[in-house]
Amino acid sequence: MLFVAFAQQSNINEDYSAYLPEVRGFNKILRNAPKGESILTKEGLAKARDGWKPFLNAPTVLKPTLKKIHGPAGDISLYIYKPDTVLGVVLDIHGGGWCNGTALVDGQMNDAMARACHVAVVSVDYRLAPENPFPACIEDCKAAARWLINSVQAEFGTDKIFLSGNSAGAHLASVTTLFIRDSLHAINKVKGVNLVYGLYDLGSTPSHRFASDTTFLTQKDMADMMQLVFGNWSMERLQKPQYSPLYADLHNLPPALFTIGAADPLADDTYFMEARWRVAGNKTFLAVYPESGHGLDIFPTKMAKLAREKMHQWLIEQLKK
Repeated sequence: MLFVAFAQQSNINEDYSAYLPEVRGFNKILRNAPKGESILTKEGLAKARDGWKPFLNAPTVLKPTLKKIHGPAGDISLYIYKPDTVLGVVLDIHGGGWCNGTALVDGQMNDAMARACHVAVVSVDYRLAPENPFPACIEDCKAAARWLINSVQAEFGTDKIFLSGNSAGAHLASVTTLFIRDSLHAINKVKGVNLVYGLYDLGSTPSHRFASDTTFLTQKDMADMMQLVFGNWSMERLQKPQYSPLYADLHNLPPALFTIGAADPLADDTYFMEARWRVAGNKTFLAVYPESGHGLDIFPTKMAKLAREKMHQWLIEQLKK
C-alpha cells in the first residue's frame, strides 16, 4: 500500500534520478518552442484555444456519452466515461486558466482513469471567461456537483464520489468540494479529492508572484490570464474564501492527493493548501516531482506516466475504504 499515513509524502525515499535526463531534455524542448500570441488579443485567445484541438480528437477506448443537465445559464454538457464495472464516480474539472479548454481535453486521461480504477468519470463543460465572466465557471461546477450528488446512485449504482482537477480545474474542484460540504451538506459522499498543480490563492503566492519563465507556464502567461479573467479585481476580492480556497475553512473535508512539480510556478499554492488541509484535521497525500513544471502529468515522459499511475493507485486505495 503506497499511501497509508496521515500527511504522507509519496515521494519520500523514492529515487527519481532515472527519470531526470528525459525531463531535462523535454524541458529544453519546451523552453525553445515558439511562444504564442498574448491571449489578451482576440486573435491570440483564438489561437490558444485552437491549440487544444489535437486533444479533442485523441482516441479513447471508452467512448464518452453526453449528458445535458440544467445550469444557471442554460444546459451544461457532461461527458461521461463509464466502464463495465463502476466502483465510484469522479467529477472531473478541466484546466485551462478558466478561459480555455473543454470537457473533452482530458479525454484520454479520463478514459485511462475510468478503466484502471473502475470508476465512471464525469467531465464538466463549464462556461469560459471572458465571454462568461468569472465566477460563471464556479456556478456551472456547482450545478454539476448538485446533479451528481442527487443522481449518483440511480445513474451509476454507487454513492462513492471523488472530485478531480488540474490547474484551474484543481481550483474549481476545491471550491466545489467546499460547496458540497456547506450548501449541499453531502460531504460524506465525497471519498477523496485529486488536486493537480492547482491555483488556490488568486492573489498570488510567492512562487507565482516571483517566478521567472518556466518550462510550460511563463510569468507572462500567468499575468495575461489573470488580467483576462479577473481584470481590475482588487486583492481583497481575489482573496475572498469563496474564490481563493486557501483562505476558506477547511475542516471536515475528505482525503486529498496533492500533485505538483518542484519547478512549477504554482508550487507554493500546493504546498500551502496541502498544509492548511492537513492542519484542519484532514488526511493529505503529497506527491512532488523534481525539476518538473506545470502540466507535468500530460507530457510524453516516464515521469508523467509515473504521476498518472500514482493518482490511479491513490484512487484505488480510497475506493477500498
